[in-house]
Amino acid sequence: MASPRLTQPTINLRTGAPDATVTLSSLNLSRATLAERYTLPAFRLRVSAGPDSGKTAVFAQRVVVIGSSPEADFALTDAATSREHIRITGDRVGYRLRDLDSKNGTWFAGSRAVELLLGPAATLRLGQTELQYEQLGDLHEIAVARETELWGLQGHSEAMREVFARIAHLAAEGQPAAIEGEPGTGKRTAAVAWHRCSPRADADLETLDCTTTDWAVRAGEWAAGGAGWLRCANGTLALLDIDELPADIAAALAASFGALVERGAAPQLLATLTTPLPAAVREGRLPKEFARLFAGRRIGLPALRHRPEDIAPLVEGMLAELELANPEAGPLVLSYATLQALQSYAWPGNVRELRRHLEAAAGAAVAGSHPLVLDQLPTAAPDHGSAVGGRPLPCAEARARTVREFERAYCESALRAAAGQVSLAAQLAGMARGNFESLAQRCGVSEPKS
Repeated sequence: MASPRLTQPTINLRTGAPDATVTLSSLNLSRATLAERYTLPAFRLRVSAGPDSGKTAVFAQRVVVIGSSPEADFALTDAATSREHIRITGDRVGYRLRDLDSKNGTWFAGSRAVELLLGPAATLRLGQTELQYEQLGDLHEIAVARETELWGLQGHSEAMREVFARIAHLAAEGQPAAIEGEPGTGKRTAAVAWHRCSPRADADLETLDCTTTDWAVRAGEWAAGGAGWLRCANGTLALLDIDELPADIAAALAASFGALVERGAAPQLLATLTTPLPAAVREGRLPKEFARLFAGRRIGLPALRHRPEDIAPLVEGMLAELELANPEAGPLVLSYATLQALQSYAWPGNVRELRRHLEAAAGAAVAGSHPLVLDQLPTAAPDHGSAVGGRPLPCAEARARTVREFERAYCESALRAAAGQVSLAAQLAGMARGNFESLAQRCGVSEPKS
């Protein structure tokens, strides 16, 4: 991570004169040139005691999140575990375990563990769950980009540089891919980066926002051979927020794309979604035939709270941009304590929320009401349709926020009406019990056991 220049008692986060370093956004290099590589062993997780006793899974990936969230890589039904309880992360030394501020802690060898380097085997306790960790003999390769930028995506952390390498690798194949991530993590920027790294980078990138498209009017345009497909036949079609697609439209698009592939007239296909693809299928948001298009080619963008080492460089770049856009505001500086506060804040809106926070502070400085003030961090989510300064949120984000709040309120209401009985609540909601439980957990609703 680049170290900002220290001045006492303030820190001036400005980049200074640009150097002549060639970045990923200036050249479309081969992924072999872009990435550093190392190997890690695969490992097995097995629940030896607790509600999920007998559950087992083998992982060959660098980051694995364990918790009660249905979107966790290793999901538990133990009510005593947090949604994101622990994270196992691999690096050149091995695998490290970190407790994610869980409510009941993580225990190893009789002591509470916050962070530890895992050996070949370990027995862990999370809530009522006893978890066996065991490294296996099979090795898998990790590719991490050397550069810290990819066509507008920025990140010094290994998590983001791994994303850069994966985008470059999957884009070079030219096969359909899905980009997943929470709102504000940069999925649209990642879609542009994927296109620019693909074999069709010189052709057009067509974007289709699934949250605002009037399918009653435009359905014919996206039938096989329709005008929409013809416009992007030589380039890339990016379907934004596909988890908001009506299921019948998603199935029709999958069929149209398949027909075009058979004719050799299909564009490169890319999709972005907030809900992980398996969860979107499980909850009935997307049909299986659509999800199969992206099998094995998913790119997950990490939340900003999982890569706090990126915050200082991001702030540095954003303040430099704001200084250029608002020269009348003068130098935009912040205290060291404020930088630490920015790094420790969870940023539920991710990079987008960080940028808006800085823009609001810079706007106040331009108005002359006071110098740049960043010490007051956001404490509550804004209204459905407005961001800082009363400006409207993008329609997709506002809609997703409203839907999430509705789903949470609906699950709570159904559970109240069913006196806490999950099976009855699912029946009242007209859903399978598993789907209802998945939705309730994803919304953060803690339902009593029935």
